[in-house]
Amino acid sequence: MNNYSWPVVGHSKIQQFLQKSLVNDKLAHAYLFSGQAHLGKSLVAQNFIGSILCRDYHEQIKSEAKNFPCGECIFCQQLDKGIHPDIYKLNKEEDKKNISVEQVREMHKFLNLSSFLNSYKIAVIEDAQDLSEAAQNALLKILEEPAPKTILILLVSDYNFLLPTISSRCQLIKFWPLSEEEIFHHLIGLGTSREQAKIFTALANGQIGLAINYYQKPELFNAYLEETGRILDVFDQDLAARFQIMGKIFQEAKDSPETAKFIQGELNYWQLILRDILTSKNNLNNLLVNLYFQEKIKTLATKYSQPRILALLSQVEQIKRYLNYNINPRLAVENLLINL
Repeated sequence: MNNYSWPVVGHSKIQQFLQKSLVNDKLAHAYLFSGQAHLGKSLVAQNFIGSILCRDYHEQIKSEAKNFPCGECIFCQQLDKGIHPDIYKLNKEEDKKNISVEQVREMHKFLNLSSFLNSYKIAVIEDAQDLSEAAQNALLKILEEPAPKTILILLVSDYNFLLPTISSRCQLIKFWPLSEEEIFHHLIGLGTSREQAKIFTALANGQIGLAINYYQKPELFNAYLEETGRILDVFDQDLAARFQIMGKIFQEAKDSPETAKFIQGELNYWQLILRDILTSKNNLNNLLVNLYFQEKIKTLATKYSQPRILALLSQVEQIKRYLNYNINPRLAVENLLINL
């Protein structure tokens, strides 16, 4: 397996398993990559697919390559450009709630066609948790009777979102968060300072893709600093000022559905901040996520009792559940501000 050179950080057991399947020519007809966002599922899938197609190419011309995927042959080049004729990617359409059954049927038609390059036909369903119930049932039929030399790869945040009958017909591969050490050293290798690497690693919470995004996209990190700083300011204000700050936040959303989604994101910030205050309260500052704001968090930890922090965390979680039932998001958040 020395010929496989995948630029993937971590997930060594997953890489070894997939590469061994390639070496032994024992490929499953369907794979289910399960794990939260930014863990590297898409990157592993891309290199796995690239190796399948690149290997097929080199076997045909009876030559050897130093690495798979080689990145140089025509198949690799087509894959890099997103124009490989034997690859099909299925995503939720813009402004749609789910991946529809019609989309799955179109994918099925593709898989039943002969390969243009005498290779595998491969379909990738990204965010498979967005499949509608009807789409999942249509997918199940494809899995029950797979066409020859076809591979289906599903990327999902949690395999429990799919029908058990779908999971049972796929090779399930679970992706777990990476260690802080793996993320930290990779960021140093990219050129970050040690201080930056510490901050991005803490923020990523095991999601290496998120850490890389914070480094490579300064606007993303600046948005985080602005939003977290704005929420932390709320703690120091009187009730009238808190309401004024939150009023400005609500102005950034255009309509009710967007507001609810926006507030879900805001509440995620609140959860992390309250979690950090509780962590600092218990002298576990090495576990802080918002490391950049550690001094402010330490100060708040002295002002809030542990029962009060836990009560606020419980209320935030309750508000997030309420939003799923179309409860007025502004009213729900204002109740949180009153109890702060």
